[in-house]
Amino acid sequence: MMTETVNAARRDKLKAALLQFDIRPGEVSHNENVAAQLISKSAEMGAELVVLPELWNVGYDLAHLAELAQNGRGSSCRLLSKLAREYGIYIFGGTFAEHKGGKFYNTAPVFNDRGELIYKYRKLHLFPNGLEEDKYFTAGDDWGLVDTPWGRFGLAVCYDLRFQATIQNLALRGADTIVVPAQWPTVRADHWYLLSRARATENQLFLLACNRTGHDKSGKYPGCSMAVDALGQVLAGGMEAKSPGVLLAEFDYTTLQHIRSAIPVYRDRKRILDEIDDGQL
Repeated sequence: MMTETVNAARRDKLKAALLQFDIRPGEVSHNENVAAQLISKSAEMGAELVVLPELWNVGYDLAHLAELAQNGRGSSCRLLSKLAREYGIYIFGGTFAEHKGGKFYNTAPVFNDRGELIYKYRKLHLFPNGLEEDKYFTAGDDWGLVDTPWGRFGLAVCYDLRFQATIQNLALRGADTIVVPAQWPTVRADHWYLLSRARATENQLFLLACNRTGHDKSGKYPGCSMAVDALGQVLAGGMEAKSPGVLLAEFDYTTLQHIRSAIPVYRDRKRILDEIDDGQL
């Protein structure tokens, strides 16, 4: 996996855009055109970083994975690279179906403001029921961490959000922001709202959760993308944000130290967990 070291002083404020839209399974060109329009709109609105949903370019058309999968030089990544460079923004490119070494991965690419592919995270937890994602994709084997001008970001994809330890490990490794691209169904929208706020609150970090709208053969998708602060407050989007479009939020990273000092959960958790790990409790 690729990453980069950002040497400049950390930026205290971030304008981030969440792009939610209806994804047409297997229609790559159409989905790329929709994404390009929304990225352009986000840049016009002043976004410095944009986030796309999971498998935004192909949808969950897993039966045709062999024909639809790309590598990091495929049309979708080339498009995101071009737009990141053109607008001078960071793009967390949702995920795409990656074909590499005879295997398929559900892969989240990150592009910097020069259009360079600086990181790829492969989804760790593959959803087994209904979608049977675990029968088509190979799970990743690395934590999703990438450094940016706004500090360290962690990545988790859809089903990953249900695993508290995954998000906690990203936080323990220095992540101040978690990005969660997803195709989370309407039938479990309450879980999406609850888990997104809980993960931000318990780990005292910002969270950008980007979901799709519309429907496919598996069911309906509510949108409900949201930007959540370290107190669990929804700054943009949420359960009422069900229409396709751009959701813009601003994070102020100067607030994190105050929150973490007022409620020092990481200082207080270490003693207990170390004792459990050592078999003392």
